[in-house]
Amino acid sequence: MAISNSKRRVLTRGISATAMAAATLLAGGAVMLPTLASAQVSTASLSGQVTGADGNAAAGAQVTARSIATNQTFRAVSDANGGYALNGLRPGEYEVTATAGTETVSQNIVVGVGEAASLDLAVGGAAATAPTEGSQIVVTGTRLRETRTSEVATNVSTTQIERLPQTDRNFLAFAALAPGVRYNDSETDKGITSGASTASQVNVFIDGVSLKNQLREGGIAGQQNSRGNPFGQLAVQEFRVLTQNYKAEYEQAGAAIVTAITKSGTNEFHGEIFGQYTDKSLSEKSYLDKRNNRAEPAFERKQYGAALGGPIIKDKLFFFGAYEGNDQDRAFNVVAGGTPALRAAASASLGRDISTLEGAFVSPFRSDFYFGKLTLTPDDRQTFDLSFSRRDESDIQGFGNQTSYEAAENKKNRVDTYQFKWAYNGSNFVNEFNASYLNYTFNPTSLHPELPQYEYAGVIIAGGKDSTRRETQNSYTFRNDFTYSGIAGHVFKAGVRVQVTDITFDNQAYVQPHYTFVSDPGNNLSFAFPSEARLGLGNSLIQASNTQVGVYVQDDWNLTPRLQLNLGVRWDYETNGFNNEYVTPASAAAALRSLPKTYYFDPENYITDGHDRKPFTGAFAPRVGFSYDLNGDRSTVIFGGWGRYYDRNNFNNTVDELSRVLNPIGVFRFSTDGSPRSGLPTVAWNPSYLTREGLIALRASAAGAGLPELFAVKNDAKPPVNDQFSLGVRQRIGVFQASITGSYQRGRNGYTNLFATRQNNGLGNCCNTSTVVPYGYANVLIGYDGLDTRYKALFVTLDKNYTKSSGWGLNIAYTLSKAEQNGNDLFSLDGITPDAYGWRARPGDERHRVVISGMVDLPLGFSFSTVTQLGSGQAYQVTDATQGFDTGKLRITSAYPEKNCIEGLFAFCEVNLTLANRFKINGIGQVEAAVDILNAFNNKNFKDFDGFFSATDPLDPGRIGNNTITLPRRIQFRLGYKF
Repeated sequence: MAISNSKRRVLTRGISATAMAAATLLAGGAVMLPTLASAQVSTASLSGQVTGADGNAAAGAQVTARSIATNQTFRAVSDANGGYALNGLRPGEYEVTATAGTETVSQNIVVGVGEAASLDLAVGGAAATAPTEGSQIVVTGTRLRETRTSEVATNVSTTQIERLPQTDRNFLAFAALAPGVRYNDSETDKGITSGASTASQVNVFIDGVSLKNQLREGGIAGQQNSRGNPFGQLAVQEFRVLTQNYKAEYEQAGAAIVTAITKSGTNEFHGEIFGQYTDKSLSEKSYLDKRNNRAEPAFERKQYGAALGGPIIKDKLFFFGAYEGNDQDRAFNVVAGGTPALRAAASASLGRDISTLEGAFVSPFRSDFYFGKLTLTPDDRQTFDLSFSRRDESDIQGFGNQTSYEAAENKKNRVDTYQFKWAYNGSNFVNEFNASYLNYTFNPTSLHPELPQYEYAGVIIAGGKDSTRRETQNSYTFRNDFTYSGIAGHVFKAGVRVQVTDITFDNQAYVQPHYTFVSDPGNNLSFAFPSEARLGLGNSLIQASNTQVGVYVQDDWNLTPRLQLNLGVRWDYETNGFNNEYVTPASAAAALRSLPKTYYFDPENYITDGHDRKPFTGAFAPRVGFSYDLNGDRSTVIFGGWGRYYDRNNFNNTVDELSRVLNPIGVFRFSTDGSPRSGLPTVAWNPSYLTREGLIALRASAAGAGLPELFAVKNDAKPPVNDQFSLGVRQRIGVFQASITGSYQRGRNGYTNLFATRQNNGLGNCCNTSTVVPYGYANVLIGYDGLDTRYKALFVTLDKNYTKSSGWGLNIAYTLSKAEQNGNDLFSLDGITPDAYGWRARPGDERHRVVISGMVDLPLGFSFSTVTQLGSGQAYQVTDATQGFDTGKLRITSAYPEKNCIEGLFAFCEVNLTLANRFKINGIGQVEAAVDILNAFNNKNFKDFDGFFSATDPLDPGRIGNNTITLPRRIQFRLGYKF
């Protein structure tokens, strides 16, 4: 008979999970071919084998997994080999029970998002190892380890999110715990990158909803130049970082993918409230402020929030809601550059002393995040979710260093998501339907739109910001995933995704003119007059729509009890990836045809009547992976794979072709006498041109003055694609799980812009515009899908996850890597094509990086935790003009900062520490008081080094940069209450 609940609790405390797992393994006897399970984007799976007391496979055993949170129960029946599979499990804790005849065994386990976990159950085989009054044995388990997978992935648990130190509650900061992934903890621009790819090639899924930024380079909606958080951490339960070899169900990424799940209500009411605070008085003065004798800038950050969840109808209907606020005031120093003579010349030209523009100015940031969710489980087969989130923020930034405060802008940001999700669990299949809507509005607004902007190169930028933008992305997504596990040894999965994205792009650029002043005696230029001016001349509103379709099929196939193959293919298609219905104006077509045809430029390939840009249909992405259990006990697993991953071209890359037609940007070049400069025509300077009206009058009176640039998109451009290879081994070493993985990635088809007007029939210096000026254009830039990257890496991890019973956890990730690229990013104008640059270390490449995170319970309710990051230093771009500036002579190279941390071993060191105490109040809740010491050893971690040298201007070593990556040491206090 089954034991009582009270005896079950005693037995749970009395049997160690390790001993029970060993007993189960010994009782398993011969291993038969198991049934597989396949994890979903936002769920998990569990599979294994049921054996009887005699060690033989238990066919027809009833296997259930009961959610501890909601009592929803998932069911399966073992096949002839004793194999079972439970798919579509919501991440969390489950009581897994197997019953064969009159014998029953149970184990409490935790499964993580995206994991395909394994659990073998021996029914009755270990009854003698524990004092029981019946045939049921209950074991309290911990989080299962995922070993038999070909994916290179890292799961971040709720405990890690809550306990590990971090600066400002951005859950993406913990993505750095995954090897090969970097978190950019900038004060003005937070996001993640991986491999040799840009931030635009990552993707983040929240409950299966993609937050992909379709507009710009940030990769994640709302993260373009933002210091905000993509999603409120209080609402995030856990997440998974897939560095490489993710399966065919994942789309629109050529680099890392983060898939997170939100918290849900349960059968018990749970609530939380928190606040955390730090300010200038709790921070060290920065090294650069001390060195340059500057006042310590103002700094204050307050974060606060609350959450509540629970049942509306027990076992049926649940709710969860959360709010987070983030208020920051961070000052930045404005410091003019240049020599005293140049500063004086800039003051004279501007008509005011530029010292009045210098000083420390506060950059206020305000963010509010709201989240609400309803979960309905009408029966054990169905789950419905309905959720809403809103992220609303304002951020005055864009100033500091040589940019004055009056040139700042308010970067207003709003991201709304709505989601409906229905999951149905059949006897041997799972169907998940997801409908979602994402509204993303990016609205950077100039603080002084009435002022022209004056840029004195190398000294100061004064006047108003030269643009105000309003960019909106409305994405309507329907997705259905179907998983079938009715054939022994196979889990088939297929899915379709349709997304309609409507974009509104209103870039009011250069409503007031932007004047650039250059001191260049060799070209007879000084600060007495501008060398160039730019002025917007039209209407900037653009509206576009794009429909994306993705289909995939995959099979997780246990070829033998030890060998698992993951076979899949994905196909993606979009109707308007490259401004496909654009019609080239007659004047633009004539200008393009006037230019010489070269090996990289065919004018006819840039001219379209609206039907010449066919949607790309070749985005077939096969993905193959394997894992081999060497000993059959999951202690040593060899794994690897190859896959092709297509991303998409973001809207901003190609929008200039259309926007420069609707809103031509007039380019005016000035000189003392109107003589050509560098092959380009100029106009003799007159002070009347220092206003918008004066420039418009000049354009009307002088032929060739104020002509716009022509941008043209390649008709047969292809979307970016990344081929990835990996091979590795996972090894269980006592309580640790270790892995070593070799990685290679090759990226192609990155989009960039080139000059089409080079001299010497397109093969020389820039630029010969004589043939395009008669058609009304100042220059011609063409799109080119020739940016390439390559990445070689070795990932080493050592993990012992925290458990309450052990009281400690330790995770170490080491990355040895080399990231390279050709060309630049969106503009590759220093070489004829990207290939002319040659391969070089990509900015951000770091050969060695170590991330150590850990936590330990201490007496009296205290705990200690740390996240320590050590790096050899990120590469930065350097221009080598030692042989001159001519094409083929000028070289774009890379350099690395000097190592100044831990006796010259590293160039980047950041140690964050947390000491926390948790204590209960009257048995109804728990208080947590914590202190964080961030950058505990006050490491400087410089960036922005000298990036130019010539025969007469040597390169300054990368010893002391103009800015720092991290803030100086600071203390942060946190207080929270949970019930």
